[in-house]
Amino acid sequence: MRRAATALLLILMATTAAFGASARWNCLGFDHRFMMDTSNYGIYPADMFVFSDALWLIPSIPAGANVPDNMMGGLLVAQGQQAWAVHYNLPGTIGFGALRTGLAGAGATLAGLANNLRPIPDVFYARKMGDMTVAGRFVLGMASSEPVADKSASALSLDLAGGLIRPMGPGNLDVGLRIASASFKDDAANIESTGGLSLAMDARMLIKGSNGVTLIPLAGLRYGTDPTVDGAAEVSRMGLDVGLGWNRTDASKNMLVYGVTLAYDAVTTSPPAGSDVSINTLQLAYLTGYEKPLNKWLIGRGGARGTITNVSGDNPAANGTRAGFDYNFGIRTVYQRVLLDFQLDKALLHRGPYVLTGSGANWSGNVCLTYLLEPAQ
Repeated sequence: MRRAATALLLILMATTAAFGASARWNCLGFDHRFMMDTSNYGIYPADMFVFSDALWLIPSIPAGANVPDNMMGGLLVAQGQQAWAVHYNLPGTIGFGALRTGLAGAGATLAGLANNLRPIPDVFYARKMGDMTVAGRFVLGMASSEPVADKSASALSLDLAGGLIRPMGPGNLDVGLRIASASFKDDAANIESTGGLSLAMDARMLIKGSNGVTLIPLAGLRYGTDPTVDGAAEVSRMGLDVGLGWNRTDASKNMLVYGVTLAYDAVTTSPPAGSDVSINTLQLAYLTGYEKPLNKWLIGRGGARGTITNVSGDNPAANGTRAGFDYNFGIRTVYQRVLLDFQLDKALLHRGPYVLTGSGANWSGNVCLTYLLEPAQ
C-alpha cells in the first residue's frame, strides 16, 4: 500500500512538475516550496529524481544574485531506479556562499580569491529504495594563488546535502539536510580563518486532498558562522521559518497557489573587545500565484507577495516595522522538447511592447531554457 502511495505521488509530481526555476516561481508568489519546480531540489535533494532527463540553463542571473559568471545550469539523467546530475551555481550551497562573503572582508589578496572561486564539482545522486527516494549532493569550491614566492593563499568550501521522500501518515514527507564548512588562509600575511561551519534542515509535507488540492505545511532551520580572520569580529547567523500553503491543480493544468510564511532571522556580531551586536528580523509573508495554459505552446502566469517586517536589535537606525508588496508576471513557450520561461519586466505595463512603442528597454530580465531529454509526460 505504501509503495502504491509513493508511486502515485511520483506520478503526480512528474505530471505536474514544472521546470523554470526562478523565472517561474518569482511569478507565482516568490516561494518555490509551495509548488513543484526545479529550484526545489536545492534544499530538498530527493526531488532531483523527479526532474531527471533534462538540461536547463539560466544565462543571465537577475540583479542581486551573488554567483560567479552570472549564470546557472544543470544536466540531469535518469536510468531505471537511479539518477545523476551535475550543476553549476545551483542555489542551496551554504558553505560556498559563506566563503565568498568571508573572503570579501578578509583583505586584498584573499578578496581577490573570491573572483576565482567556483562551485566545481557540484554533483547529485538519487535512487528509489522501496517506498522511498533518497539523494545526496556534493559541492566543492576552491581557489588559490601565490602572492609571494613560496607563500600561498587559498580558500576552500565543502557542502554536503542529503534528502528523502517517504510516505508518512497523511502525506509524503520531503526532507533535506545540508552541512557545510568554509575556510581560508594567507601564509604571507599569517592569516587563517576561524568559524565557517553551517547547518540547515528543511522539511515539508505534501498532503493530497480532493479536487486537485495539495496542502503543504513546511518548516526550516539554519545555523552557521561566517569564516572570519582570526582575531576579527565573529559573525553567527540563526534562522527559523514555518509556513502553510495550498496548491490546487485542475484537469486542465490550471494551478492556483497561495500560502503564508513566518520567518525569524538573527545575526550576531561578536567583536574581540566590547559587547555583541545583534540584529533580529521577524517577517510575515503572504503570497498567491496563478498559472494557466493558454494554448498548446503558451502558458501565462502571475503572482504577488506581501510582507510585514519587524527589525529590532542593537542598530537603532535599522529598527522598525515596514510593509512591502511586489508582484511579477511571465510566460512559458513550448516547442516540442524545448521550454522557455520568461519573467517579464513589470515596466511593460507602463511602456508597452516594442512592436507598439519602439522602446528598446528589456522586456524580460530572467529567462530559463529547458531541454527535455525525454518527451514530457
